[in-house]
Amino acid sequence: MKNKLRQLIARLEQVRFFGAIAKGVRTCWTRLFHHFGLKLLSLLIAILLWNFVITTNSSITRTKTITDLTGYISGQSVLSASYGLALLDDPAEMLSDISVLVEVSQSEFARVSSDNVQVTLDLSSVRRAGTQEVALKAATSYGRVVQIMPDSLTLTFETLDSRVIPVNVQMVGAAEGDRWYNVNRSNPSALTIKGAASVVQSIVSAYVYIDITSARTPFTVAERYVLLDSEGNEIPQTMLDRSSSSISVSMDVYPTKEIPISTELANVVTGQPAEGYVVESVSIQPNMLTVVAEQELLDSITELHIDPISVDGLSQSFAARAKVSTLSSFKSISAEEVYVNVAIAEETVSAWVDGVGVTYVNKGEGLSIREADSKIRVYITGPKSDIEHLQEAGFMATADLSGLREGVHSVGLSFPVSTYPDVTFTPEQSEVQIELAQ
Repeated sequence: MKNKLRQLIARLEQVRFFGAIAKGVRTCWTRLFHHFGLKLLSLLIAILLWNFVITTNSSITRTKTITDLTGYISGQSVLSASYGLALLDDPAEMLSDISVLVEVSQSEFARVSSDNVQVTLDLSSVRRAGTQEVALKAATSYGRVVQIMPDSLTLTFETLDSRVIPVNVQMVGAAEGDRWYNVNRSNPSALTIKGAASVVQSIVSAYVYIDITSARTPFTVAERYVLLDSEGNEIPQTMLDRSSSSISVSMDVYPTKEIPISTELANVVTGQPAEGYVVESVSIQPNMLTVVAEQELLDSITELHIDPISVDGLSQSFAARAKVSTLSSFKSISAEEVYVNVAIAEETVSAWVDGVGVTYVNKGEGLSIREADSKIRVYITGPKSDIEHLQEAGFMATADLSGLREGVHSVGLSFPVSTYPDVTFTPEQSEVQIELAQ
C-alpha cells in the first residue's frame, strides 16, 4: 500500500513539472509574439549559433583569388653549379602580375592575402639549354593553392660563361680650376662576370663614373658601375652573377701651381766648352710646369731646376732632354723631362785694325779725285776666328760716290758685313773727306 502511494505521488510531481515547463514555454512564446525586441534578440542568437557552427567546422570551404602577386626566382645556384646553364632574359616583368586561386576554410578566409601567398619560379628543374616552359609554384599559409595564372613561363637558357672585366674610372662634373684630380685606388680593380654566354661575351668594358663637382679635398666613394658593349650600350646586370655590385674609388684632390724652370746658366749647364767657345744662351721647353702638392709646399717654391747638362769640350749648339729635379712630397708634375736648347758660340773679342784702305766707287763721269783719305782705323768686334782672320788678311772700306758732283764731300763708309755677318765694324771716323774735280 505504501509503495503504490509513493508511485502515485511521483506521477503527480512529474505532471506538475511538465506542466510548469509547458506553462513557461507558453509564457515565453506569448511574450516573443507580442514583443519586437525579443524577436530581434532571437534572430541575433540564431545568427551567432550559425556562425559558431561554420567557424568550428573545417569542412566548410571557400575559394579566394589573390591578384597582383610578384613571383620570385629560385634555384639559380643549382642551375649554374650543377648544369652549367644561365637564364638569358630577366623574367621580372612576367613575374610582376600573377594571380593565385586559393581554397580555404571559412574560418580562415579573411586571413588569406598577398602577404601570405608566395609564388616562385623554380629553375632547378631545367636541365638543358634552349627555349622551354618552366612551371610556376605557389604556396600559402592558409588553405591550398588551386590554380596559378599563368601557370608557366616561356624562358630561354644558355650555356654559362665567365669573364674578367677591368674597371675603368671616369671623372665627371665640373672640376675646380686650381685643383688636380687623380684616381688613387679602385676596389675591386677588375670584375668577374658570369651569365648567359651571349651576354657575357658582348661585354667589353666596365665603367664607374665619379662626380668631382666642388671637390677640393681627397675623398672615397662607392658607386654603381655600368657594363658596356662594343657600341657603348649599357648591358642590364639583373641576370648576371657579379663578383661585386659597386666599386669603391679613392680620389686624390690637391692644389696646383704653375712654376717656371730656372734658365740661369749655372743651373742648366756644367763644364766648359772648347777653347775659344762659350755658352751663349739656353732655352727650355716647356719653360713652366704644373706642380701638385700641399699648399704650404707650393707657396715655398719659386722656381724649378733640371739636372745640369754637360758642355765639356763642345763647340756647337745642341738640344737635349733633361730630367726635372723633383721633391718626394710632390703629388704630381706635368712633365718629368724637358727639352733644353744650348747655343754655343765662339768667344766674342774686339781689336783695332790700323791702315784699312778705302775704295771709292761709282765716281761720276768726267770727275777725278783731287784729294781723299786713303787709310783709316777701324774697331772690329765679333767671333774670335773672324777677328783673327781680319787682322791677318786685312779688309777694305768702301765709299760710294754715286750722285756726287765737283766739290768737297763727306762720304760714309761701308764694310764687308755680308762676308762677316757676325762682325761689327766701327771706324774711328764715320766719314771720309773727298774733293772731286772736273
